[in-house]
Amino acid sequence: MSLPEDVPGITAVEHLFRYDIFGLPAELGRWSRDNSLFRLKVDGCVEREGAFSLLELRNDFEPVETESVLQCMTRVHWGRVLLRGARLYEVLQACGIRPQVRKIAFHGAEGFSTDLFLREVVEEPERFLLVYEMNGEPLTGEHGFPLRIAAIGKYAYKWCKWLVRISLLDYDFKGHYEGKRGWSDAATRGERVV
Repeated sequence: MSLPEDVPGITAVEHLFRYDIFGLPAELGRWSRDNSLFRLKVDGCVEREGAFSLLELRNDFEPVETESVLQCMTRVHWGRVLLRGARLYEVLQACGIRPQVRKIAFHGAEGFSTDLFLREVVEEPERFLLVYEMNGEPLTGEHGFPLRIAAIGKYAYKWCKWLVRISLLDYDFKGHYEGKRGWSDAATRGERVV
């Protein structure tokens, strides 16, 4: 069986797999009509809470463009995509990261949640992006418009779509799959999750 790394080329967005665990968010139509209504809230163990517009995320932080494999934990569904976004770590730094932070919780507008260890984000900031473009175009509604997290090297359940809130926490928060299903908190591509 071929691995995603063995197959060159970008996957067209319309051919990219997707799962909508809790359906599409109600806010999607409103954001699609006027994306200035969108805000990404950053709270928890921070020096100052943030509420970033899509324009601020695009203009106030250095954009990073990178190719990555987005892969389901089944290892059957995957695609290679070109991503563009801001480094998660730089956005968190703008809010001031308190020393007691252990985990980062991500919340989608439709109710999905996932998590990352702060240590990973600090050590490898290029792997964790707040993505607003895929394959040279704004994210589609089905793939997380206006914003999703990209956790490069991790399975897709760490790539929260319709991202509206990031909380920095001093305890071992676990998201939907990590907590309710008992899946791997590392979610490393190529490794078993249960």
